[in-house]
Amino acid sequence: MAKTEIPYYSFDKIESFNGVYNMVVASRGNGKTYGRKEKAIKAWIKKGSQFFYLRRFKTELKGVNTFFADIAHVFPEWDFRVGGGQFLVAPAATRDEKKRKWEVMGFYGALSQAQNFKSVSYPRVTAIIFDEFIIEKGNMHYLPNEATAFTNFFSTVDRNKDKTRVWFLANSVAIDNPYFLAYDILPDDKGGDQFITAYNGFVVCHFVDDDAFKGAVYKTRFGQFIAGTEYADYAVEARFKDNTDVQIADKTSDAKYRFTIETAKGSFSVWIDINAGPLFYLSSKMPKDQIIYTLLPERVSDERTFMTRSDKLSRYIQSAWRTGKMYFDKPPTRNAFLEMMKR
Repeated sequence: MAKTEIPYYSFDKIESFNGVYNMVVASRGNGKTYGRKEKAIKAWIKKGSQFFYLRRFKTELKGVNTFFADIAHVFPEWDFRVGGGQFLVAPAATRDEKKRKWEVMGFYGALSQAQNFKSVSYPRVTAIIFDEFIIEKGNMHYLPNEATAFTNFFSTVDRNKDKTRVWFLANSVAIDNPYFLAYDILPDDKGGDQFITAYNGFVVCHFVDDDAFKGAVYKTRFGQFIAGTEYADYAVEARFKDNTDVQIADKTSDAKYRFTIETAKGSFSVWIDINAGPLFYLSSKMPKDQIIYTLLPERVSDERTFMTRSDKLSRYIQSAWRTGKMYFDKPPTRNAFLEMMKR
């Protein structure tokens, strides 16, 4: 079988939006990480711009020493080195020098350790590459208030200079994640290539549906092996398992706001239609005046009352869910609620 040429992802279109938080969510292996890495290296060569490669936990950086392994051959005039939280580079022409000068091209670190970066200055960092920002491993978990934790990290790097662009990269795993919830991002369940913007263009998300890429993959022996499987739906077709309309409904005109539940994955307003059973409606949208119950002990205050799973109010909500009397404004709200129930 002849070797199939795979058409990899191009950042040209999403860059034209000039967003700050840029998300690329696509099929596995479509070249998004490689492409962003290549652009970061070229930006340093041309402008001296640095980048920051970010993962969620330190354990995800175990393989960072091979960061340049797949791309070093594209830049034969340069040598690369990784260590001590830095990506270093030196001209290949200086290999024989006794005191070789290595320059810092970029940095790497974990979001869970972002507190360690607050005292560090990054004046030349113009790009943050957050790889695998959507979790796909069963033994991993998101950080508490992760979207806020990332914004704090971004502020540390950018220092209100408007010099830094973020590249969130992920496979199409789950719409239930802190970032889609925080920025109200939801792909059309009909699929297709989609660009979604939020916050006056500050956030741009590209849900990639590349027929050329999919066609090329299915021409390979592996592609033919997985065709028609659940794995192919995720890895090639970029379909989200949790983007369904089960128990999704608009709240009735008689539904009244009762309270808000604050969780590690976001906050949800609870509306109840007493005349209909009652029926419960959970929404990601908040009224101006709120009564807030929090599941996060560290957030307890005069404005927030701590709620445990054994509280009467909590049991009331659980009962509504178990008896099919609860509906949600959109899939991410439902999925985050289900995760909350599991815990």
